[in-house]
Amino acid sequence: MSEKVEQEYIPLKKFASEHLGIVMWDKLEEIFDAVESGKRKILIRSCNGAGKTAALAAICNWKLKMTTDSMVVTTASSHTQVKRNLWGEIRKQAKNANLFEPKQISETFIKITDKHYAIGISPTLPENAQGFHAERMLIVVDEATGVSRDIMNALFGNATGKEAQVILAYNPIDTDSFPFEAEHNGDWHLVQISALDHPNIAGKDDCSNGTESYIPEIKGAVSPQWLADMLPTWSYEVEPGSKDSFIFNAKHWRKTAEVSARILGEWSTESGEGFIPMHQVHRSLEINEERGIKTMGIDIARSGKDETVFAFFDGNTQLPFYAMRTKDLLDIADKAESFYKQGWEIISLDDTGVGGGVTDILKSRAIPCHPVNFGSSAIGFLDTPYRQFANTRAEMYFNLDDELKRSQIKLLDDHKFHQEITAIRIHSMGSEKYLLENKDDLKKRLGRSPDRADATVLARYGLRLEERKRAQDEIVYFM
Repeated sequence: MSEKVEQEYIPLKKFASEHLGIVMWDKLEEIFDAVESGKRKILIRSCNGAGKTAALAAICNWKLKMTTDSMVVTTASSHTQVKRNLWGEIRKQAKNANLFEPKQISETFIKITDKHYAIGISPTLPENAQGFHAERMLIVVDEATGVSRDIMNALFGNATGKEAQVILAYNPIDTDSFPFEAEHNGDWHLVQISALDHPNIAGKDDCSNGTESYIPEIKGAVSPQWLADMLPTWSYEVEPGSKDSFIFNAKHWRKTAEVSARILGEWSTESGEGFIPMHQVHRSLEINEERGIKTMGIDIARSGKDETVFAFFDGNTQLPFYAMRTKDLLDIADKAESFYKQGWEIISLDDTGVGGGVTDILKSRAIPCHPVNFGSSAIGFLDTPYRQFANTRAEMYFNLDDELKRSQIKLLDDHKFHQEITAIRIHSMGSEKYLLENKDDLKKRLGRSPDRADATVLARYGLRLEERKRAQDEIVYFM
């Protein structure tokens, strides 16, 4: 072991449990054993709510407290994550346990001496991650799939000492990331954490001597109630024995990308697809038709190369698209009015850029419509404590995804449309708000604009907007 400060040395597990009040269970013990045994490169691939951030904070505080002249450098997927999550926990632990003098602790900095400190840095510039050198260096990266390779490489340039250690913790949400590549390098120690193994879910911990010891509920961690709430949103029930399924509460659930990442702590076999996988699209084709409310979505062409596409739903059933290649906004408005008079009374259209002209024309003709700006803030129809959206575009696509998972809609059997809807990927699925990949990147990969997909999500989103409008109108009426 490295040189210690002039105080009684406390092993990491004892330090975490007795001084910081962390409830120990087998996966935390595995992480702490890997750190204390001196493993240089450690990966923590985890589900949501397993306590990895609290564990990382405990490791940082222990290293700074127990090791002379140690230097602890931390970062995360954003500076907000650094300050709020990881350093929020570091500060709380340090203050509650009186580990350091109050004057030594600031928002993202604990300074013992000029050569002995812990710091949280922003992940925006590689220069921020350079220039830290100590024999006993600890580098900790939380939400590591959201940190660029440039930042990672800059951080690793500091790990030159023989006692240096690097710890990356993450949800397995992006195969185009440094942690995914690191797992396949073969020289990292990996700890995987599944929610199904957590004592709050499993209910007991199997001890090495063959006995079973019951662990008290870990407050704030993953719970059976959380799983029961989120599974219908992230997955759907399948027949027993179905491929890529698992059991919870005596029901069989599909291992979707979100379930794999957020519940099982696994890389999804669907990671190469869009977040709406093809099997989900095909499943919708088998749903019985239920005609009802008619809604229409209009994705308006930005240039002569693109098409303006109209998507239609009659009740739960999607009908064939109508496409027109024109830059004339009056022609588009005339066609929209024609469909409106045929009974497609709920209209939602792309109001971004030139689309605003069509909105203005329809309103001048007293035709009600819902203009949607893809880049505007999400309204919050689908928000939960575990899921929020960066913009309206993400909210619309997740709305469609939710309806597919709940078997609420029957999509059109259209190969070109299926290519588009399954090509769209999540750019960010970490603790920050959900964000879809840049549309220009998608167009390069797909070879065209996803006009049919955009029109489809607009049509379904129009129902949400109409319900919201009617609810607001009722409030005004009764006031």
